[in-house]
Amino acid sequence: MSASQRTPDLVGRDLDVFWHPCSQMRDYRDFPPLEVVGARGARLRLADGREIHDAISSWWCKALGHGHPRLLAALRAQAEAFEHVITANTTNAALVRLCERLLAAANGLGPTAFGAGAPAGRRAGHFGKVFLADNGSTAVEIALKMALQAQAQRGAPARTRFAALENAYHGETAATLSVGDLSLYGAPYQALGFPVTRLRGLPYRRGPHDPAWLDACREWPAIEAALDAEADALAAIVYEPVLQAAGAMRLFSPDLLRRLRAWADARGVYLVADEIAAGMGRLGAMLASHLAGPGAALPDFAALSKGLTGGVLPLSAVLTTDAVYRLFDADYFEGRAFLHSNTYTGNALGVAVANAVLDVFAADDILGRVFAPRSNRSPPPAPASPTCALAGWSPPSTSSLPTAPRSMCAGAPATASTRRPSGAARCCARSATPCTSSRRSR
Repeated sequence: MSASQRTPDLVGRDLDVFWHPCSQMRDYRDFPPLEVVGARGARLRLADGREIHDAISSWWCKALGHGHPRLLAALRAQAEAFEHVITANTTNAALVRLCERLLAAANGLGPTAFGAGAPAGRRAGHFGKVFLADNGSTAVEIALKMALQAQAQRGAPARTRFAALENAYHGETAATLSVGDLSLYGAPYQALGFPVTRLRGLPYRRGPHDPAWLDACREWPAIEAALDAEADALAAIVYEPVLQAAGAMRLFSPDLLRRLRAWADARGVYLVADEIAAGMGRLGAMLASHLAGPGAALPDFAALSKGLTGGVLPLSAVLTTDAVYRLFDADYFEGRAFLHSNTYTGNALGVAVANAVLDVFAADDILGRVFAPRSNRSPPPAPASPTCALAGWSPPSTSSLPTAPRSMCAGAPATASTRRPSGAARCCARSATPCTSSRRSR
């Protein structure tokens, strides 16, 4: 865009009409919003000619960078066919293909099973069905609704309570604020929420080379006691696996996922894994839940978004099991259907781009490239105290476990800090190299 094409007072016009997300608008008087005129790779081009790093990966969704040619080609090709058609009573090849490939990837199968050349059809595995929506908050709400309804329809209508972790973030709709634990976002809306059993004293660790990375036995008794106190009322436990991104980039031991899985299986409680920030390769595996070992701690519901379309278009997915699905499979008049809908469920443009993302992940070996820089490092240690290990469980071979990547964003060079001063964008106002706003959203 040339200087003659720009409106000199665009910022003033912006502040007259646009309410920026997650912002105290008054701050923009001192730190005007940056006018972006282009974006490629990890860089944004501004109207004044500067180039800056999109260090927050546009709220952690640009897993493959801006302007990726294969994603844009898929978008253009689909737009020439059709851009959106209701999916309540229609289907299309790209939609079915995406679901098959997501299931394969989430079930831990390799690139040959989810890449462009993967055979058609569903492969056996833990997850069996995909429900699509349009953003992360909605995906988590869908999983909560499914868990609640599934409990009632399998004969446990008294199971209406949820447990969630300290420092959790799950979005900013009413239910997701309830299960979240960041009062900065939730406090003004407590009247809309519901009580949640909060699990505290988590097994926070420095990373895969922490001697207790694969051992949560020290913290588990207190967590187990809190769960036991609500065992008969819980519908599900909700968590971000391993990485609490908006909660100050905290990491906790993957062993906690194994212990939650064993506890929940023994008591008829579902697990809901919010993989929106940590999934799609961000921690070195397609799902962060895979860090607990192959099949060791897969949840009953997994929510994906952000990197699912490489940040090109809004799309989210909830993956669940055949056992859950069967609880909803009945004659319509029995009232067991899951009657949730989003206008743009299965949006064809988003689906096309998501298929292209999986093409790139497989063809460019994205996960392998995340692992490669640490090939000369020693594997994470086994738990130091086998006497307090989970009953019936032995540590998996460390060679089979992915480790956390060199950065929190596969395919991007950096991630901005979540520690935020008093302004929406003031974190960058006085830095030598400007960055974009550092706060997570759905």
